[in-house]
Amino acid sequence: MRIAVLTDIHYSSIEKKTCGARETGIADILFRRAIERLNRLVRPDLTIIAGDLVNRGDLEYGHHDMLVIAECLKRLHSPFIVIPGNHDAPAEEFYKYFPQPERIVDFGGLRFVINPSDKECPGYNAWRAQNDIDLIAEARRGFAGHIITLQHTPCYPPGTADCLYNYTNSAEINAAEAANGVLLSISGHHHEGFKPYRAVNGVTYFAAPALCEEPFNISYVDIDVITGKMQWYTNALRMDKRLNLTDTHIHTHFAYCNENISLEKTQYFANIFGLKSFMLTEHSGHLLCARNQYHAAQYQQTDFQTENWRGNQYFKEMLSGNMPPERIGLEADIRFDGTWLAHPRDLQRAGIIIGAIHEMRPLALKEKLTSQKLKEYFLLHCQAILKNGCLSLAHPFRIFRRAGIEIPAGCFEPLVKMLKESGTAVEINFHTNEPPIEFFKMAINAGVRITLGSDAHNLYEIGDFALHLDFLKKCGINTNYEDVLLEVQ
Repeated sequence: MRIAVLTDIHYSSIEKKTCGARETGIADILFRRAIERLNRLVRPDLTIIAGDLVNRGDLEYGHHDMLVIAECLKRLHSPFIVIPGNHDAPAEEFYKYFPQPERIVDFGGLRFVINPSDKECPGYNAWRAQNDIDLIAEARRGFAGHIITLQHTPCYPPGTADCLYNYTNSAEINAAEAANGVLLSISGHHHEGFKPYRAVNGVTYFAAPALCEEPFNISYVDIDVITGKMQWYTNALRMDKRLNLTDTHIHTHFAYCNENISLEKTQYFANIFGLKSFMLTEHSGHLLCARNQYHAAQYQQTDFQTENWRGNQYFKEMLSGNMPPERIGLEADIRFDGTWLAHPRDLQRAGIIIGAIHEMRPLALKEKLTSQKLKEYFLLHCQAILKNGCLSLAHPFRIFRRAGIEIPAGCFEPLVKMLKESGTAVEINFHTNEPPIEFFKMAINAGVRITLGSDAHNLYEIGDFALHLDFLKKCGINTNYEDVLLEVQ
């Protein structure tokens, strides 16, 4: 059974940063990124949210902040248990916003003892009432499996962990845990976290690191529910800076499909998420067309209105935001006739162009074509993109995934050949997409270079390459990424 632990989010809609290192003002974005990482890569059976979801649950705006985090939490695919911390509202108020668990919860063959109402003591320590300590013995009664206790403040035998915080009556709690064969005690609160420590009484104590501080860690453990054997992992939301990764596909507020992007925040997130560099590649068709014209303009003849063209504003704003010209570019949309859906002036001054297929006439018009004909149509689009010239081909097969149909047989080999002959890279992209591993293995083996694109329309997506690196590992590339990734200045 896999259990993920997130803790100490400390979201604040008022305070940008607190205690020097806590990224409270963007903690909702960090939480969203963590949830997406759990959903798509970690895939836990159960997730524990171990408290301090907001920074000031005692103040009026803290109620708004709890609503924000509660909305984020709805995106989590796994079942979860959430408990309040000392920065959150008291339990009776806290659970107006979050699902309230029973005090004893059975899940996946394990039994959890939940402690949401322990009292805070001076020095950010805690204290547990005797009737709550007795809950451990109640949980053991008639249950032969493994027990896990959950609390916000670490509760461990004094002297066994390098931690500033504990329970003032930890000796009594630890004795009850030992007497009743508790397997694991999970907590948060100590932002550095500490590695699992197996004390002499057989209980493993674990304090998860804070999500709100770099490198923005997620923790998870695989537990054998029969033997109790545990394997621990930590997964940082920030990319390893030593990898020198570049995100070649980030959108701006000019995208009609933008969710919360701004240039200033993009630059900030690219830095804290460990990127070497990033490129702005805005939809060329979004800059050229009105919102209600864009899709149809890709598969049929359309008259363009000068008043809809926003290319001048796009380049002017990005340059005024201190973006180097060579990193201001386009995701160039291809039209049905093989030309770019783009203003010539935009193409001329773009520092980078990546090519993409977002619509194809037979799919848009729901024409009934054989798989062979659809393959030919697709490859003609790809050929036109490569002939027009671009750095890389973005999400090459996503058009079929979005249409809900299988990739036509026989597409992979000819596209690899086209890419190789034209010297064009191909992009690994997971934005509403699952790239086909067979194709990318073929491309890598043929010497086609790879680019990494987050295709970010939301700040949480910027430079999140955990899935990309896992994908490269499945393609046989575990290290030496420079051997396959295109070097982009």
